[in-house]
Amino acid sequence: MSVDTRLRVLLGCLLLGVYLLVYTPRPDSADGQAILAVTAATLRHGVPEIGAIGALDALLPLQMARMGAFGVDGAPYSKKGITPSLALLPLVLLSDALPWLDTRATALLLNPMVTTATALLLYTLVRWLDYRPRTAFVMALLYGLATTALVYAKTLYGEPLAALLLLGAVMGGYRFYHAAVGTRYIVSLPIPSDAGATIPGRLYLWLILSGACLGLLAGVNLVYVLVAPVVGAVLLLRMPVGTRSIVSLRQIAAFVLPVLTALALLGLYNWVRFGSPASSGYHFAAGEGFTQPVLVGLYGLTISPYRGLFWYSPILLLALPGWLMLRRRAPWLAWLALALATLQLLAFASWWSWHGGIAWGPRFLVPALPLLALLLAPLVEAAWRSRLLALVIAAFAGLSSGVQILGAAYSVYHHIGYLYAHYYTGDVNALVGALSDEVLVHPGLSAILGHLALARVGWPLEPAWAAAGIDGVQLLAVGALVAAGVIVYVAGAHRRAPLRRMLRVLPFIVAFTVLNIVASRHSDATARDLEAALQPPGTVVVASTLFGDALLDLDGRWRTFSTNAPTDTDDPLTRRLWNYALRQDKRLWLLTWFPPADRANWQEAQLWQSAAFIAEGRAADHRTLLFDLSPAPANRDGGQRFGSIRLARYGVLRETGAIKATLAWSADEAPTGDYYWFVHVIDAGGSILAQQDRTPLGGYAPTSDWVEGATVTDRLAFLGEFPADARLRIGWTDPATGDRLPAFDADGTPQPDGYVIIEAR
Repeated sequence: MSVDTRLRVLLGCLLLGVYLLVYTPRPDSADGQAILAVTAATLRHGVPEIGAIGALDALLPLQMARMGAFGVDGAPYSKKGITPSLALLPLVLLSDALPWLDTRATALLLNPMVTTATALLLYTLVRWLDYRPRTAFVMALLYGLATTALVYAKTLYGEPLAALLLLGAVMGGYRFYHAAVGTRYIVSLPIPSDAGATIPGRLYLWLILSGACLGLLAGVNLVYVLVAPVVGAVLLLRMPVGTRSIVSLRQIAAFVLPVLTALALLGLYNWVRFGSPASSGYHFAAGEGFTQPVLVGLYGLTISPYRGLFWYSPILLLALPGWLMLRRRAPWLAWLALALATLQLLAFASWWSWHGGIAWGPRFLVPALPLLALLLAPLVEAAWRSRLLALVIAAFAGLSSGVQILGAAYSVYHHIGYLYAHYYTGDVNALVGALSDEVLVHPGLSAILGHLALARVGWPLEPAWAAAGIDGVQLLAVGALVAAGVIVYVAGAHRRAPLRRMLRVLPFIVAFTVLNIVASRHSDATARDLEAALQPPGTVVVASTLFGDALLDLDGRWRTFSTNAPTDTDDPLTRRLWNYALRQDKRLWLLTWFPPADRANWQEAQLWQSAAFIAEGRAADHRTLLFDLSPAPANRDGGQRFGSIRLARYGVLRETGAIKATLAWSADEAPTGDYYWFVHVIDAGGSILAQQDRTPLGGYAPTSDWVEGATVTDRLAFLGEFPADARLRIGWTDPATGDRLPAFDADGTPQPDGYVIIEAR
């Protein structure tokens, strides 16, 4: 086993182990929740909507901060790019297949794996530059442990994936250029030299790979469409002068077609959702857009204590001398890295939330971190010969790693909460968005010092292994992963073939096992409890914020939407989401914290007035009510009477697995008390097979409120397989006495038992 292979295994196991030590099992951002909601809904229901987090999205006070926008079909869709959601598909599929995993805990494994993969690619690129293996190893560690890549590995933001794709695009272009120039394979026409050949087809795979990465990158954020021309231009301009004019269409197509294909698919995705290829769900009309002064963003993203890159990743201060050294070794790559990092900075400097919202450091510069870390390679290589330079790099690396440990140890929400408590201005157009301008420039208000203060007072740690007490099992699992990497590195030099083959598969087996252990240690029982309570499965509307993003853990038998409560009936977010949910299935569960017949609960009131009630239960201190949204029509004349209450019309509908009934009551005179009715499904012998007993419209229309001539319609449904001769027994009861009201058949015949019988057909 080669030294490079052994070092890659050691690097992968070490970094993945560290990332699992900072791992948190729940998305801590609206972005992450939206990305995961799209994945879950797409995989389970075939529609990439985010209705399950509707209540959370509605809590965001500004429209331009919200993740969702309503599409042409009335569904709420995410403005976030589709690529991270696609990357999550295997993990969500795995969580659905393995009962010991829940969706959120499994999904949060994505960025630890993505960031580890990025470090491994960076190792490979450094080796392509002919630096020593130990230089590549140290470089990858510096990227993985001494930049904000470490902190973002515990999130579900899309930026770590963007970093992987951007690095992949650069590596594909560099590999093609280096191989082509190195073998004189520049154009498709034979070059009159001793090479005498055309570019082999396999080299075009690098261009295709580069274009594919750039296309997927645009799927993370459409602003990255600017990256493709930069990579293409640098690739073309750095070719030998005599060959630029005859670069073949085949080369151009290999690079451009994957980008254009991805953009076409993104346009189709937007057209299906919003009716226009150019509409992605961003709220530009509400103020979202490139509205901030660019100089403010440049300052804020680079040297401000609030979000400055060089505050949160001090090791990158060495990138400038490193770039000067790299330019002499690989000028094409040095200029491209500088151009892409600059483009990344400029692209977001004027964005309305250039700071990235609730985040650690310059979130929008995370995609450029691998390229900036690459600039350190010449310094690391030189440090093997200079003790002073090695000490300088070690000092910067130690400082940077300490900053990342602070960021990973605690949730940044604590510090953001402090800033909002003391420096909130309410001006969303301010330099830092609703916060005083002082926050941008005052070093004492940096999150680094805020987290240091948390450490000094012994604030509880956020990582999963320590959040609820020390989790020894997770620590042992991580230790086993790192040990596997060390074993492969040490024993991989052995010449015995069987041992080498075993060592090649060992880290993958251990990593898969450890990832399963870590995710399974932090499963949430909320979804399992809801699944047990919401039987039979169907569409679920949760009118509560109590469950948060735990609704994403519900499996595909439940299609879930959440809304805030209470809300006005004309609340635009709740009303539109509610109307969409009502169209999805014939049955709907409503979870509500309102007591029965509360007038403020307009959602429940609407269901009683239009849907057939089936059952009521409890889950997590909420009422659960099941309705059938296609009740039986009241298509038969009645005439049966119960005291002063008359059954004016009714309808009965038998379906496979259900009997539905609609009962339209009329008051011959105003009732004197609050009565309730009962409906029993009985067999030929009179035994009760199913029953409902309640006040009209679930209490929203008590008989004491009726006036003469009033008509109230109750709709109900019974689930189950009933015999063909099943009938309905109907009556009314006075709860004050427990007696049934006098009953009369349609022809006026008194019914001595206080009920009437109608056929269930």
